Amino acid sequence: MVSLVSPIAAQRAACHDWRIVPGVRVGPITAAGTEPDLRRAFGDSAVVNEEVDVGEGMTEPGTVIYKRDPSRALSILWDGEGANKHPATIFVCYGLAEGSCRWQTGDGIRFGATLRELEALNRRPFVLTGFGWDYSGTVVSWEEGELARKLEGRGRLLLRLLPRADKDGETIPRLTPKEYGEVSGDRDISSSHAVMRKLDPAVYNMVFEFPKRARKQPGG
Repeated sequence: MVSLVSPIAAQRAACHDWRIVPGVRVGPITAAGTEPDLRRAFGDSAVVNEEVDVGEGMTEPGTVIYKRDPSRALSILWDGEGANKHPATIFVCYGLAEGSCRWQTGDGIRFGATLRELEALNRRPFVLTGFGWDYSGTVVSWEEGELARKLEGRGRLLLRLLPRADKDGETIPRLTPKEYGEVSGDRDISSSHAVMRKLDPAVYNMVFEFPKRARKQPGG
């Protein structure tokens, strides 16, 4: 039976499932997509070409979708140029400082997912960097757990975590200077570390990479 659903209609429907499938798609955005595809899927007014913040004060030419609504915004870095360029890296909920993000995986990996939730999905502890620098709480290894297969088998979904903070910027729960020193800085720390488990930090940043993109840390 011939489908009566047009490709454009199908794309528009997919973009509103808010689903991230690691290595495959973010909504209707796939590795084979083009800028015209984005404009058809999201609407021309929702797609803006501009410099994208990639961390440490650096920017790269890219494209932002839903710029005025960080709860659903996506920023895209491209491979190639002109008509031959295709999405390579997507920053999910670009610019979101507070509130919820609409995009998530089928397993419920999302902004706000906690360290303990991720350990449960991974079925074992994992390794992340310390806090207090630009790439705070970056997951650097799933230690061959379930999420290694799900998030890194094709391309990668990179997660970063931060502890909750009060209005004065103090961690919740409060830490002593000694405790904070144990989980801060550019070094690798197990999620099973006692202070990490006490803080139970949550995802605040998600970066999606397609398989063809070299696996380098954005801005690195």
